[in-house]
Amino acid sequence: MKRFYCQCEQEIFINNAFCEKCGRDLIYDSQAQTMWSGVLTDKAFVADCSGHKDQQIQMILHPCSNRNTAARCNWSVSCTDGCQCLSCKSTRTIPDQSMPRNPQRWLILERAKRQLFVTLLNLNLPIEDFHTKENGLAFDFLEDKRSNPNVAIEHVLTGHNNGVITINAAEADEGFLHTMKEEMGEPYRTILGHFRHEIGHYYWDIVIQNDAQLNQFRELFGDERIDYKEALERYYQQDKPKFKSSQYITPYASSHPHEDWAETWAHYLHIVDTLETAVSYGLSTYEPKINDFDDWYSEWARVAQVMNALNRSMGLSDAYPFILTEIVRNKLQFIDSLIDNFANKLN
Repeated sequence: MKRFYCQCEQEIFINNAFCEKCGRDLIYDSQAQTMWSGVLTDKAFVADCSGHKDQQIQMILHPCSNRNTAARCNWSVSCTDGCQCLSCKSTRTIPDQSMPRNPQRWLILERAKRQLFVTLLNLNLPIEDFHTKENGLAFDFLEDKRSNPNVAIEHVLTGHNNGVITINAAEADEGFLHTMKEEMGEPYRTILGHFRHEIGHYYWDIVIQNDAQLNQFRELFGDERIDYKEALERYYQQDKPKFKSSQYITPYASSHPHEDWAETWAHYLHIVDTLETAVSYGLSTYEPKINDFDDWYSEWARVAQVMNALNRSMGLSDAYPFILTEIVRNKLQFIDSLIDNFANKLN
């Protein structure tokens, strides 16, 4: 994540709607991938652009219609008639806002999704609108009877199907998230991690564009034509999943090639975002270049070691409790090459 500053030179953060120091209103411009400070009026957001290169002194932006809802979206939109931003309009279903805990759940879910979208835009990956394109990207934040006895669904499973990503809204509750983490024996479980994993399923159909790439995928991850339902049933029937730790980033990655891909994809996004943050805060001097995967990978290993050491100094668990073997490295490099190739075609 990049660092942003208000015109008063106070550091501001990606979800801030106003500056804590001077009180200026703030807005995130997804097209420019930056934040602006200024004044929010009844009609528009007047951004103060003084000090920015190649910009006029003032710029008119329009806030997302979800700015004053529980979602507290601080993004701008390209229209003027109260429409939703790129991130908010991808949400198809939200949890019932009349239930006491659901406004907070919706807030947490949307914030995580916006952080995901920032990374996707940074990588120049397409975000296709489900309103206008078949199998476009859509999000359903659903409840089941465990969190809301008034709904009909007994058990909501987080997953992806033909562009629709379903997230169990209860995952936004810290207690539920921790319980599931313990039950699943996972060292890491976050809302953002769910989004990054499921978006990997979505992009599999997009970034793998020819037989050569598909064959390379099968060499690295396995044959995705293996029956998915049967594979997951076998995985969950094991008391303690057996897997070759040298081949997979997590035990769940061993359940099916599609899950191996999604887990590895999620870690790729973890690394991209966290390494950018490390650079922004002076913890790394890495400078992205074309075809520099080796340098990128080596720098991440160093930064992850520092992160873990800092956490241990505070008596906390490792921030990145994963071992990246040579096989996992090759999978990450494959994903990196696919994203680079796809982004280059768009330029």
